Amino acid sequence: MEYRFVYRSYSHAQLLGRQKGVRDREGYEESSETQSTSEAQDWSRCLNEAAEGGFVIKNSGALPMFDNIVFWALLQKD
Repeated sequence: MEYRFVYRSYSHAQLLGRQKGVRDREGYEESSETQSTSEAQDWSRCLNEAAEGGFVIKNSGALPMFDNIVFWALLQKD
């Protein structure tokens, strides 16, 4: 068996869309949705690249850190 460990760290503020410079409610909501979609696509892309060659996700999760969240996945290939 072969294993791969993949992880990515994301800022709490970025995941929640709390970017500086957003002053109005509508702008805040649009920014939040755009940022969340971007981070989700980044994590999906990272997992897909790691899974090439027959690897499958054995386990995954998220670890809260001081000002970040670390998403991780353990991939396995028989």
